[in-house]
Amino acid sequence: MGKLPIDEKIKLTSGQGNWHLFESALLEGRSINVADGPHGVRVYGKAVDAGNFLNQSNLMPATLFPSASAMASTWNKELIENVGKIIGRECRYYQIDVLLGPGINLKRSPLGGRNFEYYSEDPYLTSTIAEAFVKGVQSEHVGACIKHFGLNEQETMRRFVDVKVDERTMHEMYLYPFYKVIKNAQPWMVMSSYNRLNGVYASESSYLLKDILRKRWGYQGVVVSDWGAVQDKVKSLKNGMNIDMPGPSAFESKVKDALQQGTLTERELDESLKPVFDLHKRIQTTQKLKDINFEKHHQRAKSVAEEAIVLLENDGVLPIKNHQTKLGIVGDFAKHPRINGGGSATVRPYKQEIPYDAFKEVFDNIDYAQAYQEEETTDALIAEAVDVAKASDIVLFFTGTTKATETEGQDRPHMMLPVSHLNVFNAMRKINKNIVVILSNGSALDLRSVRPHSRAILETWFLGGAAGKAIVDVVIGAVNPSGRLQETFPYMVEHTPHYPTFPSLETVDYSQDLIMNGYRFYDTHRYEVLYPFGYGLSYATIDYSDIRFVNASDNQSIISVEVTLENHSDIDAYETVQLYVGKNIEYLIKPEKELKAFEKVFVRAKSKAIVTIKVEREAFETYDTRRQQFVVYNGCYTIHVGRHSRAIYATHSVDITDKVTFHPAITFDYPIKFLKLYYPHWYEYIETHYRPLRWHEQEAPIWRILNSYQRHKGIDDVILKQLMKDIKADLDASNK
Repeated sequence: MGKLPIDEKIKLTSGQGNWHLFESALLEGRSINVADGPHGVRVYGKAVDAGNFLNQSNLMPATLFPSASAMASTWNKELIENVGKIIGRECRYYQIDVLLGPGINLKRSPLGGRNFEYYSEDPYLTSTIAEAFVKGVQSEHVGACIKHFGLNEQETMRRFVDVKVDERTMHEMYLYPFYKVIKNAQPWMVMSSYNRLNGVYASESSYLLKDILRKRWGYQGVVVSDWGAVQDKVKSLKNGMNIDMPGPSAFESKVKDALQQGTLTERELDESLKPVFDLHKRIQTTQKLKDINFEKHHQRAKSVAEEAIVLLENDGVLPIKNHQTKLGIVGDFAKHPRINGGGSATVRPYKQEIPYDAFKEVFDNIDYAQAYQEEETTDALIAEAVDVAKASDIVLFFTGTTKATETEGQDRPHMMLPVSHLNVFNAMRKINKNIVVILSNGSALDLRSVRPHSRAILETWFLGGAAGKAIVDVVIGAVNPSGRLQETFPYMVEHTPHYPTFPSLETVDYSQDLIMNGYRFYDTHRYEVLYPFGYGLSYATIDYSDIRFVNASDNQSIISVEVTLENHSDIDAYETVQLYVGKNIEYLIKPEKELKAFEKVFVRAKSKAIVTIKVEREAFETYDTRRQQFVVYNGCYTIHVGRHSRAIYATHSVDITDKVTFHPAITFDYPIKFLKLYYPHWYEYIETHYRPLRWHEQEAPIWRILNSYQRHKGIDDVILKQLMKDIKADLDASNK
């Protein structure tokens, strides 16, 4: 670094193109190559201009896995780690050094336009799936880049919106996945977000990039900006940004001026470059793969698709065992499936399965009707769909969101299925009651129009290249559906906690999100939902029994939960056991319960399986703003064990007494009753030495009560001042 001229250093703080960085004639070794995306690697066969980034004719083939929302719906950590490993191998085949993914922001509203690219509304599930993905990618000596750091939960005004949030909500909810993935998987790169946080752009926030990321979390990797996120490059360099992407940068002259004027030092420039030098050295040892087995990878994508599909409704019409059934397949998505959400996630699939073709391979008697094209239909298309419905035993209706309503760069205008699709559905249901709805979408939908008139509903998300056979295998029962919802499906958008403030234009308030997001909101307030968090049906009947809670013997866990699962059916099945923890500590704001552990278990037909889940100490943590870290507070906790957040089969209370005692940061302005709650020795001292407090005095400030005693009891000034000094010292010591 000391041998590089200053102009070269300035150049290296930016990308040297859209997809590579750290390239210089003065550096040994090749440049660092990066590529989107979280569902499969996007690689260009030739140089393209800005207008052709997403044109698939310019892309090299890769395995297109199901979307992030689908991956999280598998609730299968080992499976997703394998996904990361496969994508890592394909990165090595194309000599990509860092994969720009996964996205680990939370789903704050079903209207989020990029929800398909994010895992969950829940920070624990998000962090668990993301950690598995990152470990898989990096097991192949390829870096993962977690994004977008932080609090980038809407697409509307994403480059400028100012997120207002308190410290505890930020750390317990929105930074939690980043914290856990960095702690447990050490991703090579972190991408900063576009938005502002409490008035400061994330790409130039010393609080985010220095105080939290580097100092508190000890992160040693590279921080890269989202593409075009840097507003002030000098501020970004001084406050923790390493690379401004893409490049070449338009801000180089600003950096030179700052160096000449002394507002930026060469030492600060060197500090910015050090993590990139480390990454550059690291990637030189990664061996490019000469061969790759795309077909094998595609089969693994099919396995993910099978486990991602969630059976929302079924009155027994599924599975369709009789392959002679006259099947009507209706909907353009059956022949032109929605496989991805677009934008940064765009990939050219090595192989693209077509649901209609996959059904043709199994069923001999199929009729097809297009019904619609994107969001348009006609009387003729509806009539054709009705004719198919009349002639069919069962109708499979393919529907979902369209490119116009769900994609990166914009938020969804509503949660409804397209009006044209509903017109087709309503026409068919009048003459055929045997309709199975097959959904393709990235986030929750308002299904009130179709639910009462459907015999079954399959949520398939965006299934990527394997969007055909996986659906068929679930429909015919060759695969038992095992997907579980990673987000709540409310009845309507008006029921969502942030309606009508999502999306916001200039400022968005996250301050109540500890209990105002996803199932935390619905379960705490006892609001009815269409489908709860963690929900999913099965063809198998699996019972929970003999649920036992055993105090753990190791230092990392507090308790172990043992559950016996019995499969009464003739089909092998997965069951996902979910553990939630609730905290009941006075004056500590918490939702009713939070997901803190889960295990996906394979249970063979007519058999039992016993699963043991350790509930680690981290499950009981709360972010303490005074200590600026996660702590376990003393108190009574409830462990909830069940199938989903609304199907709890056993609860157990745990008392923790050897950790930190929670109390608010009490001052003399607090009601004196808080002394009784948290400093009873002072409360007893006052009542013993002066007089018992009356009921109406409990809400009076501490200072006022003491002043009142002085007036009515004639307390000496010196004694009173000393008493107040002693109490204040106790308060200050506890408040640190």
